[in-house]
Amino acid sequence: MLERAWGRLAGVADLLLREIAHLVTFDADDRELQGVDLRISGGRIAEIGRLHPKADEEVLDASGMLVLPGMVNAHQHLYQVGLRCIAELERVTLEPWLSGLGRLCMQWWREGHFTPESVAALARAGMVESLLCGVTTIADQHYFFPGGVTAPYIEATIEAATEVGIRLHAGRGTMTMGLSEGGMAPDETCQTIDEVVRHSLELISEYHDPDPLARTRIHLAPCGPHVDRPELYAVFAELAAEHPGVGLHTHLYEQIDTEFCRRRYGMTPWQFIGEAGWHRDATWLAHMVDAPHAEVADYAAAGVGLVHLIAPDLRMGFGLASVREWLEAGCTVGFGTTGSASNDGCNQLGDLRVAALAHRLGSADPDRWLSVRELLAMATRGSARCIGRSALGILEPGAAADLAAWDITSVDRVGVHDPVAGLLMTGLSDRAQLVTVAGEVVVRDGHCVSADEETVAADARAALPPPA
Repeated sequence: MLERAWGRLAGVADLLLREIAHLVTFDADDRELQGVDLRISGGRIAEIGRLHPKADEEVLDASGMLVLPGMVNAHQHLYQVGLRCIAELERVTLEPWLSGLGRLCMQWWREGHFTPESVAALARAGMVESLLCGVTTIADQHYFFPGGVTAPYIEATIEAATEVGIRLHAGRGTMTMGLSEGGMAPDETCQTIDEVVRHSLELISEYHDPDPLARTRIHLAPCGPHVDRPELYAVFAELAAEHPGVGLHTHLYEQIDTEFCRRRYGMTPWQFIGEAGWHRDATWLAHMVDAPHAEVADYAAAGVGLVHLIAPDLRMGFGLASVREWLEAGCTVGFGTTGSASNDGCNQLGDLRVAALAHRLGSADPDRWLSVRELLAMATRGSARCIGRSALGILEPGAAADLAAWDITSVDRVGVHDPVAGLLMTGLSDRAQLVTVAGEVVVRDGHCVSADEETVAADARAALPPPA
């Protein structure tokens, strides 16, 4: 599998982007450069500066482009691409949303529509959508195993990522504590810890690549303290410590788990995962919407990553996470979309615009509002740090050749004084003009070229059950 993933890189030509209108590096000095050239070679950024074309490289005119590092979506559920805009779940809070989603997925499974093939088709559509908005790496979390059966849903998703050409952190999600045992997951979706560990080790052995430029990595991702046993968190911490590059990821402070941990364990969710050995820099946490202010300094000291998910947080009525406080405390902060069932899209760029506007409600002091550059840094460098990938999310020599470029000369960008702010605040479309992953051009002229968009969309629609 890994040989096939790297094999596609062998045929990738060197690339030179000439006269870039505006380059945002998100390097250690947060450099922004105008009129520079960028050379890609061997899947890495080779040079940035005033460069002369070489005979064996493709040259692209970037004089009308804003270029950023490829974005990293640090929290996603790709199988949920088939669960957008469900009418009866349009205006519900978290618990009825979860139960409604679960019932529908179980129905699909019983009718033979929830299969590895259908999950792959839906994931492929989500990956292409992600590439088109400038996302080059996805951290997925697949936790739904109906009937408790370990079907190869994650394996199928990894194969789809290899075909499409996007980097994937494939999360072995879990639900291990059902209603009959005091948890909040339906019993028919739960698995034993032994089975989860068996499959996790199998995934790590077959697919995990600790290389700094890996296309595929595995991380261990319990769904949450309200549906997973404490013992699982402890076992996963041990497994991650034994396997370099394997990370730890979970939902935390998503409101539903806060009250559960207080009632069942007499502690906060942060204390819960701490007892299992998760207070470490291999950990990143999604949502964190009602985290106690008194704990924020501890998150920074532990080095854990915090992933902001503005669209689902608003969709579920959670409100605004304390992102400014996280940044001021020195936390590692990333950005993601979560699954399409609570977001209705994979458009990370669109969600960044929502965040730029929504967080203005959190303070009357404009200096405390999240700036466009802070948000874009979260979605690139910040998310990459969350998932343990220091070679991603930045543009500098030696870094991965993952980048995204947008046309800033179009009619919808007329009058924009700051092209970086204009990327979020203006535009008829969030489609990138150019996207590369490991130096491979996967989006060119605003269209995916690593996969046929129409075929991907048709296959995904065919994977869904017929309308009721």
